Amino acid sequence: MGPENIAAWTHLYAAVGLLAAICSGCALLKTIYDIRTGVIAPPLGSVVRWLLWFPKVWLHFQLSYLCGFPSILAIAILYAHYIGFAAFVPT
Repeated sequence: MGPENIAAWTHLYAAVGLLAAICSGCALLKTIYDIRTGVIAPPLGSVVRWLLWFPKVWLHFQLSYLCGFPSILAIAILYAHYIGFAAFVPT
């Protein structure tokens, strides 16, 4: 693989990593907002209810994160198109 190919792949991986971090941060903020507004109400009562509440919060976070995945995919494809798909083909 030539240096141009390595640079193109490195830039693509860095961009997707940055987008994933942004998407994760937005999903975390949405989950915190939903907890504070009562959409995902914290349980009142025993420790068992709290332990069963955490997977629900985790699922909510994961669903919020997956809603941002199409944006990450679209931006990565547009970036690869901008660079040129031929730059990613090893020679």
